[in-house]
Amino acid sequence: MGRRLGKVLLALVVAMGAASCHRGARATASRTCVVLSVGGTKGLAHVGALDALAARGIRIDCVVGNSMGAVVGGLYASAPGGDLRQRYRAFFTAYEEETRRTTAARGALGAAVGLLAVLVSGGALGPAVAAGALGAAGGAATVPRLSHERFTHVLERFYAGARVEDLPVPFATFHQVPSEQGLQRVTVTHGLLSSAVAASAANPLLFEDATLARIDPGADRVSATPVHDACQLFPGARLIAINVTGEPAFYRSDLDCDVREVRVEVPSPPVEAFTGRGAAFEALYDAGRDAVRRARLD
Repeated sequence: MGRRLGKVLLALVVAMGAASCHRGARATASRTCVVLSVGGTKGLAHVGALDALAARGIRIDCVVGNSMGAVVGGLYASAPGGDLRQRYRAFFTAYEEETRRTTAARGALGAAVGLLAVLVSGGALGPAVAAGALGAAGGAATVPRLSHERFTHVLERFYAGARVEDLPVPFATFHQVPSEQGLQRVTVTHGLLSSAVAASAANPLLFEDATLARIDPGADRVSATPVHDACQLFPGARLIAINVTGEPAFYRSDLDCDVREVRVEVPSPPVEAFTGRGAAFEALYDAGRDAVRRARLD
C-alpha cells in the first residue's frame, strides 16, 4: 500500500512539474509573432496595429498572415524598419499605374480600387457588387476585366525577386490547392514573396483570369486568423493575433503558445480606403492602432 501510494505521489509531482515548465515556457517565450487575419477592406487596420506594436516597443520576430493579412504582413516583413503606411501607399500607387497602362484612362482609379476590394474581400463581394464598386469609385463607363494576373505582376515588380526565406523578419502564409481529397492547405515559408502573397489572396470565383491551382484560404475558419498554424510553425512563441474578421479566432486551447488576441471591431469601410489615403483609410488605421494601444499584451 505504501509503495503504491509513493508511486502515485511521484506521478503527481512529475505532472505538476511538467505543467509548471509548460507555463514557464509560455511566460518566457523567446520570440513574439504577429498573426494577421483575413478581413477584406478591414484588413487595412493591420497597418495601424503593426505601427502601434512598434510604438509600444514590442519586437516582432515573425509574421503569419492570410489574404489581406498576407498583403500587409509581407509589406512589413520585407522592410520592418520602414514606414509601413507609406509602403502600402507605394504598393497601391504601383498597382494604379499598372491599371492605367492596361485599361482606359477613364475610370482607372475606380478599377484599381475595385480590383483590390475584390481581391481581399475573401468572397464578401459578389461580382455584381464588385462591378458596382468599380463604376462608383471611378465613374467608369465600363468595368475593366478583373485581373489577378495584373495584381501578381505588380507584386513581382514591387518585391523585385525577394524570397520568403531571405526576409529580415520570418514570414509565412497559406493557400489552398484542390486535390482528390478536396482542398488541401499549403504552408508557404520559402519561394518568391510575390507568389506567396498572390496565392493567399487568389479567389477564382471573382477573378476571371484566376485558376484553381491556388486558392485564397479565407473561407476556412481556422485560416481566417491562423493562430493554430502560427503556433505549429513557431512553437512556444508568444502570438499576438490581430483579428478584424468580426469573429473570434478559432484554435485549440492547449496550444504550446501564449496567445493574445486583439479584436478590431470596425464596420465595413468603402472601397476607397484601399488607396491608403483619405478619411476611410485613416479610420481603419486608427482602429487598428487604438485596439493595440488598449490591449493587455504583457
